[in-house]
Parts: sequence; structure tokens; C-alpha cells
Amino acid sequence: MPDRFPPDVLEARASSGSAWRVARTRARQEKKLARWLASRKLPYFLPLRRKTRNWRGRRISSEEPLLPGYVFFVASDEQARLAMTSRCIVDRLDVADQPALLSELHALDRLAASGRAFAEAPGFAPQREVEIKAGPLAGLRGYVAAAAPGKVLLRLEILGRSLEVAVDETELEAV
Repeated sequence: MPDRFPPDVLEARASSGSAWRVARTRARQEKKLARWLASRKLPYFLPLRRKTRNWRGRRISSEEPLLPGYVFFVASDEQARLAMTSRCIVDRLDVADQPALLSELHALDRLAASGRAFAEAPGFAPQREVEIKAGPLAGLRGYVAAAAPGKVLLRLEILGRSLEVAVDETELEAV
């Protein structure tokens, strides 16, 4: 299943009357909503990561949402109301700061493509702001906590969530 439709959705500008929306989905309904949106030719982005686990002596590989419960899509007000009829969406967030959301979506895309390990960090206490200067995440800004050297917190302001990513100290520069 593709993580986006069309392939250049993050580079294309939303047409007049449409905007990026954030759908909060029912449990494990992200891919179903993405298929529903694609079938109606509505652009979407569902950041995925490959996860491999052992099950009954076999290695099983699957793609799971980077942010469980969220799908990002471009729609007019009418199309967004129609998306609510998909029976996959619990709530919809209309985002006022479209450039900030798009910037965060680009950061998520780069994080997913980097293959770096990360985890949600609800109790992470950031202390100093840094910019990643090297590697696949170069250019992204985040925070480092003194108790977790080499771990960078990437905060998604729109969603109010934090992701902790392991980054070598030599790739960081204080801001």
C-alpha cells in the first residue's frame, strides 16, 4: 500500500478551496482510510515504517503507521465532510497554520525514509535546542535532554506529540 497519493503530494500545493486536514482514525483504520481517500482521488499522506517481528518461528514484516491514529489529507470543506462518512474517522482537525503542518509532514517523511529507530517520548524533558547538521535528517531541529545524550526530541507542534530519535552527537550543532 502506498504511503501517499499522488506520489508528489508533499510537493504539490493545495488548490484553492482545499487545505491539509488531519484525520484521527478509529483504531487500526489508517490504511483503510487511505484506500478510501485514494478511491475518491483525494490526496493523502500516511507515513509508514517497516516493522519486522518473529511470530511462531517465522519473521513477519509489515508496514505500520509512523503515527498510529493519524492520516493527513487534502480536501475542500465539502470533501472533508464526505470523508467523515468513511466510517474510519473519529475526529478531524482543521489546521490553521498550513505551512507549519507541511513542514512537519516533510520532517516525518524524512524520518520514515531515514530508517532510524525512534519512539514516542511523552515524558522527555528537552533542555537545549539543536539542529541536525549531518546524515539523512540534516536540517531538522529538535531538543536534547541532558539525561539522554545522543537522543533528539522532534516535537510535532500541530499534533502535540514528541518523537525521540537516536542521533550521534557529532551530527548535532547547538542553535
